[in-house]
This record gives sequence, structure tokens and C-alpha cells, in this order.
Amino acid sequence: MSRANAWKNGFTLVELLVVIAIIGVLVALLLPAVQAAREAARKSQCTNNLKQIGVGVHNHEAATKQIPYNRYSGNYGVPESFWGSAQVNGPGAPCRAWSWLASILPYIEQSAIYAQGKIPTEPLGSSDAISAVISTFQCPSDELKDNNPINRSNTWYIKGVRNIGMTNYDGVMGAQSNVPIFFNDNIDGGGNEPWFNGNGVMAIFAWQSPLGFKNVEDGTSNTLMSGEQAFEMARANCGEDGKCYGLGYSWAHSVEASATAAIQPNFAVPGAPNLDPAATTFPYRSQFGFNSMHPGGLHFVYVDGSVHFINESIELGVYHALATIKGGETLQ
Repeated sequence: MSRANAWKNGFTLVELLVVIAIIGVLVALLLPAVQAAREAARKSQCTNNLKQIGVGVHNHEAATKQIPYNRYSGNYGVPESFWGSAQVNGPGAPCRAWSWLASILPYIEQSAIYAQGKIPTEPLGSSDAISAVISTFQCPSDELKDNNPINRSNTWYIKGVRNIGMTNYDGVMGAQSNVPIFFNDNIDGGGNEPWFNGNGVMAIFAWQSPLGFKNVEDGTSNTLMSGEQAFEMARANCGEDGKCYGLGYSWAHSVEASATAAIQPNFAVPGAPNLDPAATTFPYRSQFGFNSMHPGGLHFVYVDGSVHFINESIELGVYHALATIKGGETLQ
């Protein structure tokens, strides 16, 4: 074969550049579709996690006739003799503020962690369970899974305990906020304090009068039970008294495994500008709500066990109505 024929059978530099450019365009066109498909798969897994949590709650209620409740004392005038200090290493009795998520462990195939951790009698600070990583409690779209467990030795509720297993799914305490900024229908008159006076199915003090499904007077298909909260390192490590109430991601601690629906969903998405002018001084005022890394909204499991994706632009009054168990509101 002559050199001329060999040259004619090859590619010129221009042709190679054209082919590379075409491949680049195709990749650019396909990449969003691939990313969308991956996010769809992650959302599906997130939905399944919440369904499993819902099944766990239903199995617990069927076995005990009670919705799993949070345990909390040592604050608001409630003696520490019930569940110990509000903080793991706070003053007084050891903290046994086990969460509602801890109560459903035997009903989501995590009986070994429940038994070995001696839940709910063992204090959180000395229980082997507190550092457990439970995949059902992690949303695959969120970076929590890449930081779990986390060193939380300087935080407010879990101070002194280094490895903490975390959750992306919080119980709905209700629709109250005692220091609202933009949510004026929740201005505090004394009864809107979200921790002590929670009006949701996973109120912090529900242990004082345990609920059953019959107590959800607004209807189990109209009431939110648990929703997403996206991980952010600053919130996970917030440890100053007076600004970090409710912040954190421990699945084991009742306060950190709960949130309020007073705040518009996705109002304080990690990495996005915070609209609350007091966000630095009092981050819990806007961050102690529900949010996710899913575009446009987040998932909730309702008390009936169904899972729905709620748009972040939901009308605030409707959102509040969904969060209460006996508000008697009419949903539009």
C-alpha cells in the first residue's frame, strides 16, 4: 500500500476534532438525563425508607396500642426523675431522652440494636446503640450518609459523646414556633412553644399521655407523621445554649429526631441563602423545620403510612393544618 493510500484511509485532525466535539455535545445532552434518573432512584429509595418507618410505627401501635413517643424531661419544670436530664451529660440524672425512632427499632428489623443498647432504660451516653448507623434513617440524596456517624462531642444535647448515628427523618412535633419571623400566625402567646406544647403526633411530651391512632382526630390520611431534614455540618455541631435548641440529627435523642412544621418547607435548605435576619444569632428560629435536597419539595409519611411529596410552595395554612392531630381544620 502506498503512503498516499494509507493517508487517505486515516482521519485528519479536523475530523478527529469534529468527532470529539460531537461526543462532547452528546455527553452534555445525556448528563442531565442521567442525573435526573439517578435522583429519581434516590427519591424512590427515600420514599421506601419513610414507608418502612411508617410500617414500624403501625406495627408498634398494633402491638402496644400506642404510637411510639418521645421521652423527655429535665426541662420545662418536668422532674428529671422521669427520663433524666435533657442533655446527655447535663446536670442531674443521666439522660434517657430516647426518641420515637428508637422505639420502632424492633419493628424495622433492628431488634439487636434495641436489645444491645438496652433501650429505653440505659442512658444515651453509655448505650452502645447511640452510634449505630441505620440505613433506613438515611436519605440517599443527602450528604448525611457520607458523615454518619459523626463526632458530636461539643454539641448542646449530645455533648461529650463522640460517635453519633444520625437520621434524615424527623417526627412532626406540630405546627408551632415560639419565635417566628415570617410565620406570623404562630406568634407566641404562651401556648405556641413547640417543644412543651407540641400539637403534632410526635410531640416531645407525648409520653405524658400516649396517643393511639384513635386520637388523631383530623384523620390519619390528613396528618403528617415524619418528614425529611437535610444534613448541614454547622447545625450538626451547633453547641451554644440559646441558639441551638432542636438542632442536630441524632436518631436516638428525642429533640434531635423531631422538628416543627411551623416553618415553610425548604425554607432553610443547606447551602442556600437564609432569609431569616436572625439566622446567625438564633439559627433554630428558621432551621428547626423540614427540608431536603430534592428539587422542589420533600417527602412526608402520613399517619396512615402513605408517603407523599409535598411541594415547597404549599400554602402555609394547609401545611400547618396537616401537622396537627386535632385542629379541626378544613384542607382546601
